Amino acid sequence: MKITVAICSWNRARLLDQTLESLSHLQVPHQLEWEIVLVDNNSTEPAVPFVISDWRPKLPLRSFIEKEQGHSAARNRALREATGDYIVWTDNDVLLETDWLSAYWRAFQMHPEAAFFGGEIDPLFEESRPDWIAATWDICAPVYATRKLGDQEFQLDSKRLPYGANFAVRSDIQRKFPYDTRWGRKQTGMVGEDEVAVLRQIIDSGESGYWVPDARLKHVIPPDRASEQYVASYYHGQGVTNTLKGKVERSRFRIWLDSIRSTWSYRFHRRFSQPQVWVSRLVHASLCRGELAGFKLASSAEKTQSD
Repeated sequence: MKITVAICSWNRARLLDQTLESLSHLQVPHQLEWEIVLVDNNSTEPAVPFVISDWRPKLPLRSFIEKEQGHSAARNRALREATGDYIVWTDNDVLLETDWLSAYWRAFQMHPEAAFFGGEIDPLFEESRPDWIAATWDICAPVYATRKLGDQEFQLDSKRLPYGANFAVRSDIQRKFPYDTRWGRKQTGMVGEDEVAVLRQIIDSGESGYWVPDARLKHVIPPDRASEQYVASYYHGQGVTNTLKGKVERSRFRIWLDSIRSTWSYRFHRRFSQPQVWVSRLVHASLCRGELAGFKLASSAEKTQSD
């Protein structure tokens, strides 16, 4: 058996360096063949190529540059370059437990019939987690890709799916279901649901998946992401995604009104209320603005097609 660890990266050289270092500390069974496929999606930070070249002699690392911008395009490039029987997807801002790859290897052997797998993502704030985020963790946890589904193995379903920083797909199945380049982050854009859509397609095709509780990693949260602006940008992206996916039933005028009301409510309660109140207003205002932006994107796409 051979495993490909796939990383799609855009900038963030310092965090990428930490991720590659954690990969160097993996306890890999001697009988397991593995490789790392790293796709640089047009990084603009000058340090990125130096980080990659520094780690290439120390790891079973092959790197590529994907010119088409977007996480999904980078994933499809990694898929084309991968030579493993399984592809384990992770990100450029994680710290892996030393047993992470071994846990997946054991799960692959235990469930050779399964198509996909997923493991735990635990956020690690580089600086102390702000009190307002801690107080509203039920709202903020998705922003930081937190995924904890328990310490026991179980069969995954469409309502309990792994997240993008920590999941694996059997290569023959993954090649049947490439990533739709309309979805997924592009540079600082926050449109999501790229891997979610693929995993649901795999389930709908009749395949099964398993939660791997011992395949754990930490998702590093730098200080600039522990902010109201970042939470707002995440939910703005969710709003765009909701519109483009056809999930929005309200009229644009109603959404615009809700956006104005929620924005002013957020500004008022930010000064006078507890975080549980003002964060929910921030989220709703951001979703509304994202939904409106989604309508503009959809109209622009329709105009381009008609031309």
